[in-house]
Amino acid sequence: MQAMPSDDDEEEAAELFSCGICEDLMIVPTTLVCCGRSFCKECVRLWIKTNAQSGGIPRCPGGCMQKVPYRLPKHSIALRVAMETLLPKRLAARLKEAAEDEQEPEQLGGFQAWSEIAASRDILYGNNVIVRQGSPGIVVGICEDAVHLTVKFDEREDGSDLCVNVVPEALMLPLPGGFRLRQHVVALYELLLNSDMKVPLGSVGHVIGSLGEDRITVLFESLSRPAATPGEVHQSVPEYPVSVNIREVAAKRPLVGGFSIAQKVQASMSLVVGSRVVVHAGCRGTVLAEFSDTRLTVVFETSETGAPNCCNVLPLEIMPWCQTLPGLPAGTTVRALHHLMSPHAIIVPAGARGTILGGVDASLVFVSFDNGPAMAAAISSLERVPDPELGSPGQEDAAIPQGSPVSVLDEDEMEEPECPDGPSDKGIACMSTPLDSSSVRVGNVDASG
Repeated sequence: MQAMPSDDDEEEAAELFSCGICEDLMIVPTTLVCCGRSFCKECVRLWIKTNAQSGGIPRCPGGCMQKVPYRLPKHSIALRVAMETLLPKRLAARLKEAAEDEQEPEQLGGFQAWSEIAASRDILYGNNVIVRQGSPGIVVGICEDAVHLTVKFDEREDGSDLCVNVVPEALMLPLPGGFRLRQHVVALYELLLNSDMKVPLGSVGHVIGSLGEDRITVLFESLSRPAATPGEVHQSVPEYPVSVNIREVAAKRPLVGGFSIAQKVQASMSLVVGSRVVVHAGCRGTVLAEFSDTRLTVVFETSETGAPNCCNVLPLEIMPWCQTLPGLPAGTTVRALHHLMSPHAIIVPAGARGTILGGVDASLVFVSFDNGPAMAAAISSLERVPDPELGSPGQEDAAIPQGSPVSVLDEDEMEEPECPDGPSDKGIACMSTPLDSSSVRVGNVDASG
């Protein structure tokens, strides 16, 4: 039979599980990361509130002098189970005592202590803005005047870590999805509002409010788009706020590799699945989203099946795309004026011919050289091969190397002006199924490496 613990053993265990603030058995034991010591959760909160409302910065009650986080970690399950096992009667009595002393949480303007909030407007100190509209924070407690709330905002314009006493009217509940007021967002899909108005994929706007638990209102900016083709119906971006689901937009930021949502790109090399080339070098595409920390989801325009091809690619497998100069359209045969070199070797010798696959920027084009690599080259380093020099039709066909087949779409680029929402017109922005990223290879070398 297991021996029952003696009173001395129980006292020793109770001392181990005592809170360093109230010196009683811990309730909802919470361990601080700074020193590893544990306290009652409510004791730590009272410690934070007392220090904050006296104009100070709360520091660890364990004596390490580190700043205490206002958002405390989850309570320690291991400590709770240990107390339930070793001190069941003492813990039950302690919990009963705490329940009898528990009071209803105080509220002011619908806000109570330790609730998440956001600034509903700019907050001033004198004539200076110290907290911007939309900044998130946490309510620490109600001030003694019963008119103001003590709030710790995540960020202040003056860089101070002190709390701010504000009236409830200056606060609001956080927006769904973690969005902020005034935050710039980008449309992840083409949002069709009616037959004459839509929000194209990649449109940028700013958040102006919420509408329910999973919707926000966004005012989108008008896109500067090229002139529409004769067969294209121009649909304008609304000038009024639009209600969108929180999964239809994302915070505007650079994606992995510096790309952005809806950016026009082109494959910088042939992408191979198994033994089949699924995307040829130079094939145009559109960035849809960030697939992971290292890959992007891109929908490529293909012509063999007439259907789009959605792949998860590494940033080095794509490059930006833009319209080429009028005198150097896609499909033009060019010649290198001088050696194109890396720091230690000649990549393309002078005089080598190649075919322009597309533009990269105002000064670069993507060229597939005969019996050589497909690479971005400066326009100033190339010259157009006059038509008489191209020779017979057989020689003209040889300008496109077999090792880097060119998508037919690249030959028709001048017939399709750049359009930020081109791929989504084909219904692929929302419905495409990405390929297994682990099976995408480059030049028979596994791209996942």
